[in-house]
Amino acid sequence: MPRKTYVTNMPDKTGAFMLASKIIANHNGNIVRVSYNKAVDLHTLFIDVEAQEGDLAKIAEELANIGYLNEKISETRVVVVNIKIPDKPGSALPILRILDRYGINISYINSSSNNTGFQNFKMGLLIENPKVIKMLLEDISEVYQIDITDYDDSENSLDNTIFYIRLANEMQKLMHLSTETTMEFISESNRIWQVLQEKGENPKKVFDYIRRFANFISRHRGSNFNADIERIQISPLVTLYNIQPPCGSNTYVMETEDELVLVDTGYTIYSGEMFEIFSSLFKDWEKRIKRVYISHADVDHCGMLSRLENAGICLNRKSADNLRRQYEGVPDYREHNDIGLGYSKLSRIISGYIPPETHNFKILDDGDTPEEHEELLHIGSFSVGDLEFEVYEGSGGHVYGEMVFVCRKFGVAFTGDILVNISGFSPERAEFNSLAPYLMRSVNSDSVKATQMRKQITSLAEEIGESIQKPCIICGGHGPLSIISNRKIVNMPGTERVAI
Repeated sequence: MPRKTYVTNMPDKTGAFMLASKIIANHNGNIVRVSYNKAVDLHTLFIDVEAQEGDLAKIAEELANIGYLNEKISETRVVVVNIKIPDKPGSALPILRILDRYGINISYINSSSNNTGFQNFKMGLLIENPKVIKMLLEDISEVYQIDITDYDDSENSLDNTIFYIRLANEMQKLMHLSTETTMEFISESNRIWQVLQEKGENPKKVFDYIRRFANFISRHRGSNFNADIERIQISPLVTLYNIQPPCGSNTYVMETEDELVLVDTGYTIYSGEMFEIFSSLFKDWEKRIKRVYISHADVDHCGMLSRLENAGICLNRKSADNLRRQYEGVPDYREHNDIGLGYSKLSRIISGYIPPETHNFKILDDGDTPEEHEELLHIGSFSVGDLEFEVYEGSGGHVYGEMVFVCRKFGVAFTGDILVNISGFSPERAEFNSLAPYLMRSVNSDSVKATQMRKQITSLAEEIGESIQKPCIICGGHGPLSIISNRKIVNMPGTERVAI
């Protein structure tokens, strides 16, 4: 059933939500989520509704007709003032009358007696028409002494109306979002906040993490995109490149005389920068035959699938179904709960993710793979030059459909996000990779299963290393190339660093 989020701006009066509920019920809509927190925003209420597409459109039309549908980002300005008033009954009334005359709402107020005969009133004034600011302040100054201050984020009681206004305006400018996409952004931010507030998190921290996530990705574009590139000859016929972007997952390229084979593709937003790297590393990049394999269907591993023309996309049925869901606009397997849904949609917006079309899919398993299993399960194989890879499907601890690609003869394992070289992160990458676990509570769909998968892959890598008398090369979803040493992941020694 289609689902839509309505960002509403309801009047603060009895029966407002009931009226909206009646409109939704009249068009056979089912409310599946409601979020409102006066401490975050006095008027904004988020409603998720499931209904047929035609009914969703009628609901939107009627909510708009009664003025409930918030279809634009407010340009409201918050001006914080300190007003010195006599410490006696009724002294604040002249100020309140002036604010009422100009139609100004108070978004924040703080005052206390200080035994001087005066009180300092600190007030946040919500001003929708900037043209009135000068006249307003002049009128107040004729009554009491007034100072203008910047808004102070360190206050214990934050302004209860500006979280979404500030976040929306900032993100819209940062990422050049349309109004519709900006409204979706703040809606999904609210979805994450709604879950995290139940865990005791405060809005300032939640929105700060969302801000940092968006800024990290956005500021590393163009000349600020400094990828680390490793190169190693892994067999007589195959050279491996590991491209680590500033943010997001690694992209691996295996080069043979005849073709280029990619494993994972990072964020969509960095497609231009990555294509420049490909063209520098491989002078005939455009003409080369290309295949791409994905370890799992998260947006930071599938970002360039929609940008790689004439490249076969090789994956298992579960990952193919995941990408098909994304393409059709229905929740994928990462989005089965509100916090996963919110983070996934924010990631798509911030990274400019476009799901790939499904006609280039090449399925690796034969369809007999069970829906649930606890062990690494062999589901297929493929070759690259003189490398023969076995394809294993994980139990879904990180995400449903996760895969591992293993070449026993030459000791190479692509492990996706099941096994990652965290200790090899640069400080900046470590900071970036700390954001998702906070916003999602965990990057894994099932932490117990994820732990078991890590153990199984570690054991497999050690087994391969013993059989070929050298450490198995671990190509994780993030971080430098690594090996297993004393059951721990450490950087692989002796890799060649490539400068572009």
